[in-house]
Amino acid sequence: MKAVSLVTRRADLDRAGFRDYYESTHCWLAMQHFPFLGYTRNHLLDHPELDFDCISEFAAPEEMAAIDVMNSRSRQLVATDELQFMDPSRIRVAAVRPHRLIASREAGPQGLQAQVLMIEHDQQALLQMLQQLVPQLTGAYPGLHGMRLDLLDNDPRCPLPCNALLWLNWFGQPETLPAALDQLPGLQRTLRVERCDTPLATLQEKFVAFQP
Repeated sequence: MKAVSLVTRRADLDRAGFRDYYESTHCWLAMQHFPFLGYTRNHLLDHPELDFDCISEFAAPEEMAAIDVMNSRSRQLVATDELQFMDPSRIRVAAVRPHRLIASREAGPQGLQAQVLMIEHDQQALLQMLQQLVPQLTGAYPGLHGMRLDLLDNDPRCPLPCNALLWLNWFGQPETLPAALDQLPGLQRTLRVERCDTPLATLQEKFVAFQP
């Protein structure tokens, strides 16, 4: 079970203050109440005009899909803390069907930067197109060490402004976007993000209990 969420800062905070509270306080509270198998906060480094500041990624056990998480006690506790730094009215969540196109390798001492391409296009056609591009990209861009396509199942009541996210992981700073990707049909924008990825061992250590 995987999902992504667009998260927007409270109007009286800048991105630095939003990020500081998210990383120092809120994410640790969320880890206590949800049995995450993956939890990554992707903080935007550009496009200040957008109405969101972070793309959060979540993975949880499949059995959580059968639970009314949004009306749980755990969700209430986390939602109360969201008021300290988020604008809850702008939160948008979508289920994810991930497709790993280039397997990620260790980031090394320079750390990990990423680009995210927001795309609105026929999902299967997009997947097939990218699968055909993989040999060309791996040969021409040695700094590209991971690429994943997330196909989104949007909630029509609060949809994300796209139906696919293409993630590009780089060694060091992101390189110029490959022309083959810059010309993808339906490409809306390319974002530069800094990834804050919590290791699975830490998620398991911090988890206390999910309260229905």
